[in-house]
Parts: sequence; C-alpha cells; structure tokens
Amino acid sequence: MKLLINTSTLSGTGVTQVAVSFIRECIAISSNEYHILLSTTVSNEIDKSQFPNNFFFYLIESHPLYGIKGFEIRRKIRNLEKMIKPDCVFSVFGPSYWTPRQPHLMGYAYPHYVYPESPLFKNISYGEIIKRKFFKIIHTYFLRKNGNYYVCETEDVSNRLSKILNVKKENVFTATNTYNDYFNNFEVSETKLLPVKVKEEYRFLSLCSFAPHKNITILNKVIPLLNKMDLSVKVKFILTIDDLSFEKHFDESVKESIINIGRIDVSKCPQLYHECDALFLPTTLECFSANYPEAMKMKKPILTSNLSFATTVCKNAALYFDPYNENEIVSTIMNIISNLETRETLIKNGENNLNSFLTSKQRAEKYLQICESMIK
Repeated sequence: MKLLINTSTLSGTGVTQVAVSFIRECIAISSNEYHILLSTTVSNEIDKSQFPNNFFFYLIESHPLYGIKGFEIRRKIRNLEKMIKPDCVFSVFGPSYWTPRQPHLMGYAYPHYVYPESPLFKNISYGEIIKRKFFKIIHTYFLRKNGNYYVCETEDVSNRLSKILNVKKENVFTATNTYNDYFNNFEVSETKLLPVKVKEEYRFLSLCSFAPHKNITILNKVIPLLNKMDLSVKVKFILTIDDLSFEKHFDESVKESIINIGRIDVSKCPQLYHECDALFLPTTLECFSANYPEAMKMKKPILTSNLSFATTVCKNAALYFDPYNENEIVSTIMNIISNLETRETLIKNGENNLNSFLTSKQRAEKYLQICESMIK
C-alpha cells in the first residue's frame, strides 16, 4: 500500500504525540510505502535519519486554511498528491481543508462538538460561545467535505460523531489513544527536567498546552486554599504551558507553588512523569487524553474531573472531582497526599486498566488495517 499520511494541520501537544507515535511505529511495518506531509511542529519531533528508504517526507510550512498563503499550501498539497499517487490518504486528525482524490480517513479530536453538556459552556463568556459555534460550523463542514471515513478514540465519540456529521456508523472507526512507545523504552536519566525536590515535596503534573477547556487556571483558587492549610508536605504543581500564557493567566501569589517548564518534547515525557508524584488534570473536555494511560504506565495516581470522558477511560484508577469546585479539588488533593493505601490502590487499578487500551504498535496496525479496508 502506498499511503499518504497528512499531519499538515497539527500543532497541539496531544495530536502531535499521536502523529509522531504512529509515524514511528510504521517503521516496523515495512510492506508499505509512506509519504508524510509534516507540519512544522511534527517535523521538529521527527528525526528523519532514523527512517528507512520507504519513507518520504514533505514539509508543509504553514496551515493550509488561512489567507493567501493557505491557498498556496492547498495547491502544493494537491500537486504532491498528484505526484505521489497514493492508494489512500490518512489525515491523522482532520479537517484537512483539502479533498483527496483517493479514499480519505480522518482522525477526530474536537471534544467541544460531541460533548455539548460539558460544564465549560456554563463558565465561558457569551462571545466565546459564539466563537465556538462559528468554528463548529467551519470544522464540521470541512469534515464532511474532505473525508470519506473517520476514526475516533472512544466508541462514545464515534457514535456521537456519526450523528453530528450524519454519516453511516460503519464509516466511523474506533482506535483508542494510548501512551507513546517512549514509555516502553524508558530509562531513568541522570539529567533532571525539574529542580531537585525539597524535603517532603509532593508534585502534581498537568501535562498539557494552555487552553480554556484544560481549566488549569483553577489553580488560582486551589493554591491559596492549600496555602492556608497546615500540610505535612510542600505541594508543587508542574505545568508545561508557554511562558506568555503562564504570565498572563496565573496570579503572582500562586506562582511560587508552580514550576512551569514550557512545552516539552514527547521523548522527555516519561522522565517528567518519573520526577512527579501524581497526574492532576482538571480538564472539562477531551476525546481521549493520552495523559491517562501515560500516568497508569508510569504508576502515578490520577486526579481528574468527574466527567464521562474521564470516568469511562480511567474507571477505578482515578480520584474524581468537580473541575470548577476548588474546595472539592483541595479535598481530593488532601486525600491523595495523606493516604498511602489510596495511592497504591489507584496505581494497581491503573496497571490493570492498561490492558483495555491498544498499545502504540496495535494502534498503528489498526490505522493501517482501516486504510486497507477502505481501498478494498
């Protein structure tokens, strides 16, 4: 099979991780010819020298949607497709903003449209709601226009997407998200990513880019409450957001309790988990956060939002809270800090739950099987 893999629109942390993992796993499946359209972000994560001669890479310098430059990029992509003549096109996450001539599979990663019941929509401005409705119109239009088939990360999202796009259920596939293969090959590094721990320090990791639905600004309310308590440990929150967002959205009074290291390479994520004690994810919208299986793999307890996208994935491997209730969050944090038995139980349950997710290798194989079925 000659496969055109499209990552030209990807820049976010989660979607980039999935794309990089899939591309790397394809090395072991040598029967195919892979032509890969790389966004700048994905390109920075790929060491092209590691790939054999059945891989061909093409850098797409900017997003294919916006302005005059977008028109030029779409023309470039169409010309590449004509030259390559693939059997199938897989846009790891859509919309692609161009319509291939061959069967086209698009991944889906817009939780905003399939979970309208999220509490996020009760906690954002009217202007923000209007903006999201506008983008929903654009994205769903191009998802219908550009694609023939779709792949989601949970069965629930697949069912919801089928209804939103009004496409046949048999054209919407499911392949679970998972941890990157870097987590299988992890060895503790002597080079630390974080400062040396002070005595009795407990670290909560929020591994994500800054976005309203990630809800990490709740720390502006959580940290002051923690600081008023007589704790046996010193609590630190580890963030991986850009410096501008950190300076803009976090109060000066809470920054002493936060270590923000900025965006981190996928390959360094296992080391970062190793240097932390628990995953803290107060998110209000997800299709399937890879943070959950990553934390389970690294034997870290999970604290996250009591919402269906989290409970269906984490099950009994997490403590849950109302993501907008700072008192409930603080109570959950206190529980995990003070109760060793609870931590050990969550870690054990997480290890058991890992069997319900595809491995990165199995996910890559599933993607390729779907592509082959489309050709047939």
